[in-house]
Amino acid sequence: MKTGIILLAAGRSTRFGSDKRCAPWPGQTCMLKASIENALQSGLPCYVVLHEGDQSILDHCIDDGAEAGVCPDAARGIGDSIAFGVHANQDWDGWIIARADMPWITAETYRVLASHLEDHDCARPVDEYGQPGYPTGFRKEHAFELMQLHGHRTEARLIPDAPYVNVMIGDSMIHSDVNRPEDLPYPA
Repeated sequence: MKTGIILLAAGRSTRFGSDKRCAPWPGQTCMLKASIENALQSGLPCYVVLHEGDQSILDHCIDDGAEAGVCPDAARGIGDSIAFGVHANQDWDGWIIARADMPWITAETYRVLASHLEDHDCARPVDEYGQPGYPTGFRKEHAFELMQLHGHRTEARLIPDAPYVNVMIGDSMIHSDVNRPEDLPYPA
């Protein structure tokens, strides 16, 4: 089964105040590069979804070993970016939908979710208290639904409220993203 990672990086960083994808990150040149590196270390293919005007970032993604594409409707919302990424990778059997502003997600988390998709149609990481986080995973059975997402409707609404989708991840970082400069591990 070929499962890959759709890394969503098409947001406009309005709460951050500048392009957070380019914010300095420990051990990397920037946060986006750290997210790509973690995804690629999983051994899974990675496709980065960008917004219009990101040609130089697209080139860097490809140089880093990821595939990338520019979503023409990214400004309409995350749902459009998800739909674009899944559509661009219809040959995959499953997709892990990840956010580039969650650079703490480990390669192991990606591998565990991909493994779960071998036997289940959806995967959602949960912490030791049962609280769901990100990224999420879907098999091909959900391709049509994923490609119909638009605006601010995310993939999380497609996950059934059933225990079989939950994957215990012993890492609280499944809840942590970077929305503001103070969310960085050190001042930007």
